Amino acid sequence: MDRRSLLLKAMGITQWQLHRPEVLQGAVGITVAEHIRLIVVSDENLSQSPLLADVLLSLRVKKEDCLCLNYDQIQHLELNHPVQYWLLAKNAEKIDRTLPYCLQAERIYRSPNYTDFLSSPAAKRALWQQIQRIN
Repeated sequence: MDRRSLLLKAMGITQWQLHRPEVLQGAVGITVAEHIRLIVVSDENLSQSPLLADVLLSLRVKKEDCLCLNYDQIQHLELNHPVQYWLLAKNAEKIDRTLPYCLQAERIYRSPNYTDFLSSPAAKRALWQQIQRIN
């Protein structure tokens, strides 16, 4: 036990450890910094994906200007500047239910979920076409 734990135990304070801290994600408002230009919404974590790096390059967005969230977190966004969204979901209904939470949307790109997106040349082509149509 570390010193802090011993001190708390001596004071009669019980420590708790969360076994599933992800349950609490999105419990409060998520303030989006002014430098964020792209918000990626997916049930998978894409922050280290090489594909995300390619998408960022094509959108001319730096990695530090991108925020990756899941579908539970997007409803807690607080932002005051225009951003682009990339929504990845298995079914279009999930994306449609999410659209009202896309605050200050400059552009919204839609794709199937990440695993399907990786294996589908047609889905990749559709995303590139969405990007080129607008840029």
